[in-house]
Amino acid sequence: MADDLTQTLDHLRLGDRIMGALDRLKLKRVIDVLNHFPRGYNRRTTIGALKTGMTASVTGKVLNAATKAARRSRVKVTEVVLQDATGSIKAVFFNQPWIAGKLLPGLTVRVSGPVEYAYHAWTIKPTSFEINPAGQEPGLEPEYALTQGIESSELADLVSRLIHHADGIADPLPEKLAAGLRLMPVAEAYRQAHKPANDGALQAALLALKYREFFLLQAGLRLRRRSEAQDTGMLFHVDEDLRARALKYFPFEMTGAQKRVCAEIERDLSSPGRMHRLLQGDVGSGKTAVALYAALIALDNGYQAAFMAPTEVLARQHFRNLSEYLRKSKVRVDLLVGGMKKSDRDRLCDDLESGKTHIIVGTHALIEDYVKFRKLGLCVIDEQHKFGVNQRAALRAKGNRPHILAMSATPIPRTLSMTLYGALDVSIIDELPPGRSPVITEWVHRARQPACFERIRKELKDGGRAYFIYPLVNESDTLELKSAIEFAETLKNETFPEFRVGLVHGQMNAADKDKAMDMFRRGQLDILAATVVVEVGVDVPEANVMVIENAERFGLAQLHQLRGRVGRGKKQSWLFLFGDPHTEDAVKRLMVICKTTDGFKIAEEDLKMRGFGDFAGTRQSGLPKLHVGDFERDLGALERARQDAARWAAHIDEDRIRQCLELHYGRKYRLLDV
Repeated sequence: MADDLTQTLDHLRLGDRIMGALDRLKLKRVIDVLNHFPRGYNRRTTIGALKTGMTASVTGKVLNAATKAARRSRVKVTEVVLQDATGSIKAVFFNQPWIAGKLLPGLTVRVSGPVEYAYHAWTIKPTSFEINPAGQEPGLEPEYALTQGIESSELADLVSRLIHHADGIADPLPEKLAAGLRLMPVAEAYRQAHKPANDGALQAALLALKYREFFLLQAGLRLRRRSEAQDTGMLFHVDEDLRARALKYFPFEMTGAQKRVCAEIERDLSSPGRMHRLLQGDVGSGKTAVALYAALIALDNGYQAAFMAPTEVLARQHFRNLSEYLRKSKVRVDLLVGGMKKSDRDRLCDDLESGKTHIIVGTHALIEDYVKFRKLGLCVIDEQHKFGVNQRAALRAKGNRPHILAMSATPIPRTLSMTLYGALDVSIIDELPPGRSPVITEWVHRARQPACFERIRKELKDGGRAYFIYPLVNESDTLELKSAIEFAETLKNETFPEFRVGLVHGQMNAADKDKAMDMFRRGQLDILAATVVVEVGVDVPEANVMVIENAERFGLAQLHQLRGRVGRGKKQSWLFLFGDPHTEDAVKRLMVICKTTDGFKIAEEDLKMRGFGDFAGTRQSGLPKLHVGDFERDLGALERARQDAARWAAHIDEDRIRQCLELHYGRKYRLLDV
């Protein structure tokens, strides 16, 4: 039966129109069609039985249809009045004037969509309609995600033709677990999800399908890690002599949190299998030093290390830091970024391939075809959520499945990281280096800005330096934001004429950008006006003041990242948030960032406010797109499946899990370990 499920749809002779539409929907095999679950359900009923808030499907005769322009708008509204034996309803279509010429008086039409009751009349905003529909009994009608060339009813008919193949879909659950949970059997769950008999059957079917999908992914993660744990091909040797030689390069004693994480990394590198570790910690917590420690272990074992950063600014910052740490050693660190002279790039690549370069730091340029390593053993990927999964996979492919250390200063809530990443190892640096004082954050209304400028002036006179951050580079009529360029002139000529002001933004060329940042770093500028290009990678301990203009325009994670640019020295640091937000969410964001500097608390609030789907990094996590579950809405089922996958690990049929993963996800699942 598995062969039937992977059979292409060509044998069905559906015609070019429908086959073209199915291809656009990426439905190529029988199992793809069965896994294309309805996006919602309309309740087939009569007009007289409608209830407010219902998503319904009603059938009636067209009484009249007319199109008119909406008041004070260019939108064209087409209104079609339908009537059945129990009442009438007005179907409202926007910017579809051709509807009036298609739904002619006297035709029988079924319309589906959300309904509402106002001014003693029913209105429906159709998501689909069908002329002269086949008679159907009251009940739930599936509505599918569509594309041009196919209607929901045609897709439903195709599913009906193929649903018998659901009998061949294997259950990934151990039999005793499935029996104990009393879940609806797989085939029946597919049938009820596509054509539910009633509300109860639909809910039972969706629960059974979602739980199995989550269990399958979590079990698959565990199997991948278990098989890798037996691989001794990248087993590194670590002893006291190596530790002592590695630690002598750091001009400070590591914090307790750094030492703990280094020990966790040591265990990974000196145990069978490949390291897949996510290192989380606030900006300035010392992640780079920990990553270098891991790289030195790789180097001592005869391997090379690569550091990949999402921006040239951050890559250059890492290159400077690593070079400074290793300036008294024989370790060679090189930098590879876009825009290098071809002769310089070719010479660097030759040295990398020959092994003369021990550590390479770079941007996306590292994954280009011309980059080859002699023996890559460790990939450090900073701000890993800013890279796509394919980019991370491309870097890993430069070696023979090297160890991976991903770093992020955008914390993922602890419970979420455990549930989302399953068996992925997560390390947290939850301690700042000694001497660092928490940054004091204040929200400053427009009326208080002059007084705030005086406080900043005092800090600058005392030897401090200040960032002024603006959301945009050029004037924007739509967002009504003053540009960084204009504000830099205002700061220079009006607000702080006695101080030296520079400007950095994303549209500057690399040389001018580096020059301005270097001048600020060296103390040749007192104020750096900038866009979020300084969000990561600028390390200036003397900078102890940051002002963020229009702070309500920034997300919580970004505000926290920007705050990490100050508070890196011994002086007390300040973050001033300028803005007068007009929405409840914007006010809440500013209040949260003022109340706490704990990145994980901020991440939890960010998750609550933005939701899982938009949370930093999840879109590029590499997780396959779910067929029926939802990582945000069904987090409870996901957590239960994760726990059960761990509890029943010894009873899982490995062959069945692998077959199910290959059937449902194919190549998409193979990227999960990246």
